[in-house]
Order: sequence, then structure tokens, then C-alpha cells
Amino acid sequence: MTDEEIVKLFYDRNESAIKALSDKYGAKIKAAAYDVLKNEQDAEECVNDAYLAVWNSVPPQKPENICAYACGVVHNVAMKRYRYNTAEKRSAQTVSLDAELSEIIADESGGDNGLDEAINGFLKSLSKKNRILFMRRYYYEDSISDIANLSGMNENAVAARLFRIRTKLSAYLKKEGFTI
Repeated sequence: MTDEEIVKLFYDRNESAIKALSDKYGAKIKAAAYDVLKNEQDAEECVNDAYLAVWNSVPPQKPENICAYACGVVHNVAMKRYRYNTAEKRSAQTVSLDAELSEIIADESGGDNGLDEAINGFLKSLSKKNRILFMRRYYYEDSISDIANLSGMNENAVAARLFRIRTKLSAYLKKEGFTI
């Protein structure tokens, strides 16, 4: 079956259009989703969502290459799923302040002890670039290499700058009366 015939089936709202698309290009479409997600089950769900999206979008759209169109749709669906999956993992973790700043910030599990306000005050005292580095590492939990790529710095420079920021944070918290 040609691409034009498959598109005609979509225009005719014939349900066999999805089967024809799947039979001819299903492996490529699934590979496009798997390349993004690296998870078989998520890729399969994205393929099904993509078929529905193609079904809903083809009557107004008239793609010349239905395979490229469907692969583009599944890529967008997979990217949305990838962002969802990684955001969920990020928010489920504790902030890595615990790991790298444990020697600076003592565990004061007495509830609201003003630490948040102290850290916010410290962040306001930093330059914009240092504040961005700090937030990328300790709030968004980016790796040193990701931060280096984003900032245009090399990894050693990022690590050294973060070390200096942690040292300044330690001094700032001591000055503010937090036990270290």
C-alpha cells in the first residue's frame, strides 16, 4: 500500500488506516520512540498515542510522507513522556544539598529554622552566573558535565567554582548563626 493510499484511508476515516500505517511503518515508528525513551513499554504506549494523534490530525493535514509525519508525531509524544519521566524522578529525590553540603549544613530537624531564608539571602548575594551554577547543581541536580555544557565552561572550572560557592555558603551560614 502506498503512502497516498494510507493518507486516503485517514481522510475517509477508515479505521484500517491505522493498521495499514502500523503494518508498513510500525517498526520504524516504534524505533523512533524507543530511541528517545530507551524503555520498551513506554515506547509502545507512545506509539499508540502517536497513532491516535495521527488519526486526529491527518484530515486537516495532508502529509506527503506518512512515515516521516508519524515518526515526527511519535518523537514529540516520546519527548513529552521523557520530560515527564525525568521531571518525576527529579522531584521525587531529595535535593543533593544533603550529599555535597552535608559538612556545611547541620541537620536541624526542628522544623522551620530559617535555613531557607538564609540560603535565599546567600543566593541574592551571588553573581548571576554563580547563582545559576548553584541552582543548576543543587536545585535541578544537573551533573557537572551538563552544567559545563550549558555554561560554556569546562568541568574543572565548574567544579572549582561550586567548591568556592560552598565555601562562601559555609562562612555565610556561620555568620548567620547556623551550627556547622
